[in-house]
Amino acid sequence: MASHPIKTPLSFGSLLRLAAWPLGGAIITAIGSAALSIAPLWFIYRIAVELFAPQPDMAAVWQLALGALGLLFLRWALMVGSHVLAHIGAFGIQHRLRLAMARRLGEVPLSFFSGRGSGSLRRTLTDDVSGLEGFFAHMLPDMVAAATVPLIAAAVLFAADWRLACAAMVPLPLALVAQWWWMHGMGERMREWGELQKRIANQVGEYVRGVHVVKSFGLDARSFGELARAVHGAVAWVVGYAKSTSGGWVLFSALLTSNLAVVAPLGAWLHLRGSLDLPTYVLFLLVAPSVLAPLLRLMFALSEQAQRVQALGRINAVLAAAPMNAADATPATETASAPPTLSALLTPAAEKRPAGDSSPAIEFGEIRHRYGETLALDGVSFRAEAGQLTALVGASGSGKSTLVKLVARLYEFESGSLRVGGRDVRQWPLDELLARLGIVFQEVFLFDGTVRENLALARPDASDTQIEAAARAACAHDFITALPQGYDTPLGERGARLSGGERQRISIARALLKDAPILLLDEATASVDAESEAQIQQALDKLCQGRTVLMIAHRLHSVMHADRIVVMEAGRVAGQGRHDELLKNCASYQRLWRDHEEARDWSLSVSTASSRPPPKPPGPATTAAAQGKEVQP
Repeated sequence: MASHPIKTPLSFGSLLRLAAWPLGGAIITAIGSAALSIAPLWFIYRIAVELFAPQPDMAAVWQLALGALGLLFLRWALMVGSHVLAHIGAFGIQHRLRLAMARRLGEVPLSFFSGRGSGSLRRTLTDDVSGLEGFFAHMLPDMVAAATVPLIAAAVLFAADWRLACAAMVPLPLALVAQWWWMHGMGERMREWGELQKRIANQVGEYVRGVHVVKSFGLDARSFGELARAVHGAVAWVVGYAKSTSGGWVLFSALLTSNLAVVAPLGAWLHLRGSLDLPTYVLFLLVAPSVLAPLLRLMFALSEQAQRVQALGRINAVLAAAPMNAADATPATETASAPPTLSALLTPAAEKRPAGDSSPAIEFGEIRHRYGETLALDGVSFRAEAGQLTALVGASGSGKSTLVKLVARLYEFESGSLRVGGRDVRQWPLDELLARLGIVFQEVFLFDGTVRENLALARPDASDTQIEAAARAACAHDFITALPQGYDTPLGERGARLSGGERQRISIARALLKDAPILLLDEATASVDAESEAQIQQALDKLCQGRTVLMIAHRLHSVMHADRIVVMEAGRVAGQGRHDELLKNCASYQRLWRDHEEARDWSLSVSTASSRPPPKPPGPATTAAAQGKEVQP
């Protein structure tokens, strides 16, 4: 198949051009097959002429019979060839569309996904593309045949007898009226159906992800409100659709298959009057149904066109999404190669980690960012110095994770400036920027590959020794070696074979292995036990040396010795400085520290809790104790 670039917006014509040769061949062979479907009937007519002759020529009859049989086999060969070529072209289009969409989804910011359910995107990548493949592989040859056969059949009938040919066309105007009744408002109906399917897909995805919660409350799918309402809504829509369209569809179908009821009696009358010979009458009885009946398949295919148009619109919406850096982003084109697997991503050719890269500073300047209508960051300004640990603290929803994700360009900020190493983050080529970042988030994603492949994703040329050293530093080596196949154990989808803490330690090991000059840590020890947390904290302390570290911390004791602590409150910077400075000068930090201390002293014992004196506000003594080396938080 010729390589033709994908350009948006896509149309059915441009999709045809993507696979011009196989689909063009499929159309030509479909026309040939359709034409040959009438040819045997003509041979039967010629056989009838010979048989009803005063002196039949049986040799000619046998020759005609063999000719009809040969054309029948040729027709089936062309039909098979048409469908094979159509499938080759359709699968090629499917492959290239999915590859182009996957690449574009890798280029867009996370804000593109925030307004779309995972079920909706899954449906676009799978169902919508598969629907287009079904159109080109199955519908296209059938539509070509359904349009060709009536034309050839009508030409044969008009050549034989124009009176009966006109009679064979009588039901057509009435059928068109019934077709209008049946298809009136079809575009809006298909739009409604598409919305219902999208809603069901989203709710099914949510149900599957939260099935453990559903089961814990003793519920089932019928008790899952939104899913149940979506399914019941779809059932009600289908029932209403069937009621409103069944009458028109039945009438339309009946009319397109009823022309023989007009041709047969009229032809018999003409024959009895002596104005129509018997072989021609037989020809009309054989060919007349082929004039209108194939239009039934054609109309049925066209009735589904609205769904395919909407599917193409959703595909266009993905391909036309603006990448994070339009100047440097890779265009949404594709090659003929297969989609990369996890193993393919681990080749040394993909290595882009800068060797010996210096540790750059990160500078936020009046950053504003929204999630839809919600203002998440409002004029945030601070500097994370090169080679230092900068901690972000604050209540949930204060904007800490958003700041970290902006550095990694997972989101695009609304206004302000964000510089990495003195360079606007939007001017960095995305692959160069990400090569300088080591990221550990609370939500860990692991591929359906082995432990070794998931670790080596951070550094494809890493040796087994380096991989094992990173795993040991992240306190992951012991549980990895206890797995059935050690480092070569498949983890399953999203790392399903591991616990939450184990997945997080794999993620930390991956960041350690990457050895990037900038570290973004979102509560890296949140899901591990106290013993592992202490060991991981030691590894992180070594890792942070000489690097720029931006760390989100909910446990304040883990960042007491940070070079700078930035206190976030309601999307703004409430204060920044070292731990002792903030205890003196920042009311928000004082409140956070007091709540932190109370939480650490919390007990289930009512008597103990009630007898404990209220906590003292932070003062000089508390501050001194907090800074002292003898204190073990």
